[in-house]
Amino acid sequence: MDAETYTDLIPLIFLGVVFFIVAISALYWTAKKGQLRNFNSQAKTIFTDEEPEGEISDTFPGEKNEED
Repeated sequence: MDAETYTDLIPLIFLGVVFFIVAISALYWTAKKGQLRNFNSQAKTIFTDEEPEGEISDTFPGEKNEED
């Protein structure tokens, strides 16, 4: 292969380097903000009394809950 054919790969290499830098930056940011400390407690913060953990409350339009 000639050296000229490798110049076609420069944009792809550049995009790979940019993606790598963004990924490392995002990982650093999450570690700095404490998002990686306790996965279990963070996952349960989305549940409220209206939608308790382990109970299905979502239905498709036109369908009824099993409890109804």
